[in-house]
Amino acid sequence: MYISKSWGALALATSAFAQTVTYSPGDEVSYAVNVPASTAENGSGDIYFQISGPTTMSWIGFGQGSQMKGSNIFMIYANADGTNVTLSPRLGTGEQQPDADTSAEVTLLDGSGISNDMMVANVRCSNCNSWSGGTMSFTDSTSSWIYAYKTGSAIDSDSVSASVSQHTQYGTTTLNLQNAAGGSSSNPFTSTADSTSSNSSSASSSSPSSASTASSSSGGGGGTPGDVNMVIMAHAILAPLAFVLFFPMGAMMIRLLSFKGVVWLHAGWMVTTYIIVLGAMGMGVWIAVVTQQLDTYHSIIGLIVVGALLLQPVSGITHHLLYKKTGGANVATYPHIWWGRAIVTLGIINGGFGLQLSDNTTQGEVAYAIVASVMWTLWMVVIVFSFAKSRRTVGRIQKKDIYTVEMRNGNSSTERMRYAASIEQNSPPTNYYNQDEWPTPQASRRYR
Repeated sequence: MYISKSWGALALATSAFAQTVTYSPGDEVSYAVNVPASTAENGSGDIYFQISGPTTMSWIGFGQGSQMKGSNIFMIYANADGTNVTLSPRLGTGEQQPDADTSAEVTLLDGSGISNDMMVANVRCSNCNSWSGGTMSFTDSTSSWIYAYKTGSAIDSDSVSASVSQHTQYGTTTLNLQNAAGGSSSNPFTSTADSTSSNSSSASSSSPSSASTASSSSGGGGGTPGDVNMVIMAHAILAPLAFVLFFPMGAMMIRLLSFKGVVWLHAGWMVTTYIIVLGAMGMGVWIAVVTQQLDTYHSIIGLIVVGALLLQPVSGITHHLLYKKTGGANVATYPHIWWGRAIVTLGIINGGFGLQLSDNTTQGEVAYAIVASVMWTLWMVVIVFSFAKSRRTVGRIQKKDIYTVEMRNGNSSTERMRYAASIEQNSPPTNYYNQDEWPTPQASRRYR
């Protein structure tokens, strides 16, 4: 009889005290989740979570999902008077500022606010089992969650759609919701609760162990957030330098400079730039894998551009070898010229897509657009100028060659027309002069 009463008391205690799983990525930021027993049993209903962190954070975010795209995100930041927090439910649409979600059924509970230099949000969510972009099982032992936060000045806004700056830290974690199931409290974070840490085998220990109830990864799949941010910065510097500056400069070089060996300077410049592009691509692929963005348009276009540029050295060498034999344009000339112009232009445009994907500042996007537009326009002006100049040069050379033949042979106007046609067709006229007397195409600069 005593044993029976003991088991009954234990069952009552289990229902009264909520179970939570917690996760702390560092910097005093912490997240906790509770799934009431009724919700775990029915598969739908209310769940509770807590977001907390120091007031040195501009904002703190917690979301359901394995990546930003399609995730159900909850952000907190200081309200207008700095005494409480604003809870902002949002939908992730990619690696950019998430959109406010008016369909989320969330309530900010007692115990939320700003105190002792800490922001705390105790939240009840009534429709977190599904959202536009995904679903979650409340009995999943490896449920996927994302987190992010931004250090900096307070936002101080009551608006749920306030503009926020890009995160300084972010990552993913998995939580065992089976360990979070239990209790029937309407606010488990103001009640006594049994807590299971996602980083440890017990709530009182902060050291990792093999018995942990959740695993985490910074940056979405490998590497720390700091590492990812540094690689993103390097990628964002090298790729624009290559496409916006170095490739157009190399293309203009062959048009504007005139000295022996300029073709090899052009080739060396372009190959060096392509090596920089390969390095930037390697960083980009690593970033895309880590942050699970390999299916984004920026990543796809980037891979296409880098692959397409492989044709440039081949067509360039082919053009040069045939040019030495024929002295003029050949089958590789125009593919090399126009393919390069098109692919480099696409690479410049893709740089803008990358800035949008990384949720860069408006000032950064505008600065890139201005520099890229000026450089591309300058490149096009040089192309048009060089084309017009070459056409004038060819016209002068043709007239000089015809005049030389006229002076030597005293031909009539009818013959001049025939000579001009012969020069244009790259063959001497017949029945008038010996082959030795006719100025061959190689004598003209037009064919060099």
